[in-house]
Amino acid sequence: MTMQLATFSTATARGEHPAADTLRQVIRGHDQLAPRSLQSSLGPSEIGEPCPRRLAYRLMGEQRVNTGSDPWPAIVGTAVHAWLAEAFLAANTWLGRIRYLVETRVTIREGLSGSCDLYDVDTARVIDHKVVGETAMREYKRNGPPQQYRAQAHLYGVGLARLGLPVSEVCLAFYPRGGMLAGLHVWAEPFDPAIAAEALARHDRVLEAACALDVDRHPDHYGHIPAATGHRCTWCPWFAPGTPVGATCPGHMAR
Repeated sequence: MTMQLATFSTATARGEHPAADTLRQVIRGHDQLAPRSLQSSLGPSEIGEPCPRRLAYRLMGEQRVNTGSDPWPAIVGTAVHAWLAEAFLAANTWLGRIRYLVETRVTIREGLSGSCDLYDVDTARVIDHKVVGETAMREYKRNGPPQQYRAQAHLYGVGLARLGLPVSEVCLAFYPRGGMLAGLHVWAEPFDPAIAAEALARHDRVLEAACALDVDRHPDHYGHIPAATGHRCTWCPWFAPGTPVGATCPGHMAR
């Protein structure tokens, strides 16, 4: 009863129906228990992280402090991925054969594995689904995808090649989060294992630097690892504006 009254008070203070806060609380609570939220090992989507310091925090398992970001875009992305998986599995049934490999588990190297969204057997294409907002869609159409996404696609290509499958091309399929299917944009390039190898080598260099700096005992030494500051800092799990560099980072708020 007390929680209901508090919820009503919070909601009505914003001029909303009290059900709004109840819905948000359940959605946030369930999201925090989702597999992607609980994932402890690094996946292919994180290998190409453009900020070396953020990558170091992730590799060293530092506690996340910036957990207040809105989970809804990621929830929508997860739901769309699940729907697309069902759609391409159904397409195999219609065709009467296996043309599409869906959510294929691949190992890129020892200790690094992930699930490739889609592989087209007929064309030997790797396809990774991305659900993005309007601003990101405009940016990717104009300038191509971020290096992190590009590396991820080629890493999946390496994993599929290790399974003995031919890989000719890697594709990133960008779906509009708030638009129409007509707005779907596909970026593609020939598969190049060297792109994956460079992403892995960079990952190893960051890990070696963090260990050499002994950041476990001297967290202030994270300051020796470069930070790619910018608008992305706001969504970094280790973003703590106004604090010195340590097990958290002031990001673009650094003085």
